[in-house]
Amino acid sequence: MTRLVSRALTIALTIAVAIAFAAPLILAASVSSAQKYPNKPIKLVVPWKVGGGTDRSARIYAPYLSKALGVPVNIINISGGGGWVAWAQMAKWDPIKEDHTIGFINFPHMLSYLNPKMKNKNNLNSFNFLSGHSIDPCIWAVREGDKRFQTLPQFIKYVVDHPNKITVSVGGFGSDDHQAVAFAEKFIPGFKVRKVFGNNDAKKLQELYGKTADAVGGNVSYFVPHMLEGKLKTLAVLGKERSNFLPNTPTFAEASGVKNFNFAARVLVGAPGLAPEKKKILIAGIQKAIDMPDYAVRELKNNNTLWKSDGDKLKGFLQGLAGTVGKVKFWDIPK
Repeated sequence: MTRLVSRALTIALTIAVAIAFAAPLILAASVSSAQKYPNKPIKLVVPWKVGGGTDRSARIYAPYLSKALGVPVNIINISGGGGWVAWAQMAKWDPIKEDHTIGFINFPHMLSYLNPKMKNKNNLNSFNFLSGHSIDPCIWAVREGDKRFQTLPQFIKYVVDHPNKITVSVGGFGSDDHQAVAFAEKFIPGFKVRKVFGNNDAKKLQELYGKTADAVGGNVSYFVPHMLEGKLKTLAVLGKERSNFLPNTPTFAEASGVKNFNFAARVLVGAPGLAPEKKKILIAGIQKAIDMPDYAVRELKNNNTLWKSDGDKLKGFLQGLAGTVGKVKFWDIPK
């Protein structure tokens, strides 16, 4: 009996010693797992339906972002409200529950909140901006060989001489190509055109070639391939510099003396209040993926210019853009 008791005590002591040694290791493993970030799939929210430009770019980008962050990246499409169904959610993301969720915000589209008619309580300060992703300057284009105008000065003069007689297809209300035309109407005396809204880029070209529109506004990425067919004549690029894809096309400022800068830009945001160390990791991963040569080549084929910017520089850029949109007040210009 004494021998059995002694043996039981020995076993109990051995287990206690084992637990004592194992506990710190288990705790260390638990702490290490908790500290690792990201430690589950990242949700990448696209504020548009499947198949649009942002969606296509996101699907190209996702595998590279996954490689950079070391976890899967799953794309979530949330459409509606000109992007605002998704953006309103992003402004309310919980920094703990949604710490593995990031999303695209498109500019200048998001700046529609400046329109007082929207009664939108969100603004630039509502979002946690992580990094720029891509930027795509606007262009103005007409049919190749149109005898009325083949240069921007000719086009502007014709419009001024024939107010509200020229039709321009500009896509969505408040889009970058719409705002480019609104800017011209605001700051070029006598410049007034009819505008056609709601068409995608393919429909714009159909209207142009079918002569129901005289000109189109759009972006470099979509229209460059069509220029190679010899049917489309670009009047100007609405960037601060000429596009690398259109080196012979002047900027709007070069051709007219008016600084009309308009573009489509995509930036990535995280949950407001996200822990600084997590934000730093996300920014590093986003930009590491952008720098991957294979990814750059794939976006180059889409004539898409990648764009890295974060912190105060990114916020300052967006505030400057908001200032321009606030001056134009496109919502007050007759359709």
